[in-house]
Amino acid sequence: MKSLMIALCVLGLALLANATLAAPAPAALSWEAPDTREDGTPLTVDEIKEYLIYYTIDGQTPGDGSPIVVNGTLGSEIVTLELLPRVAPYVVGFAISTVDMDGLKSERSEVVSKTFDVNSTAKPGAPTSLEFKMSCGDDCTITEKKTGG
Repeated sequence: MKSLMIALCVLGLALLANATLAAPAPAALSWEAPDTREDGTPLTVDEIKEYLIYYTIDGQTPGDGSPIVVNGTLGSEIVTLELLPRVAPYVVGFAISTVDMDGLKSERSEVVSKTFDVNSTAKPGAPTSLEFKMSCGDDCTITEKKTGG
């Protein structure tokens, strides 16, 4: 079974999150869709069935480790992480794989990580919600917005 050549590359990294910000700035990570397979044959966006988005918190995969599946043609999904305040920052990492219409899956992209400071003096230490929207089509974009805390 041949795998798809991963041609995902990070286009932009402008993440900013801090538990003390009143109006957090939006953040985005972007990946270009691959345009060739491992054997060098072309791959069009129309041939991409879905993207598999994997994430970790402090290097650990939450839950059962299943990726978030996003439709390859203008699909989107949202994941919300509830992080408890602590002195040490959290590190959230993302990696993406592509699946074509024949079910062939690419290798995962390199992990792109961002550190989030959720150190809070709030009593009794309410969680900070980080919401990520994952949108895919001609490319994939993960946008982040702090929703609470």
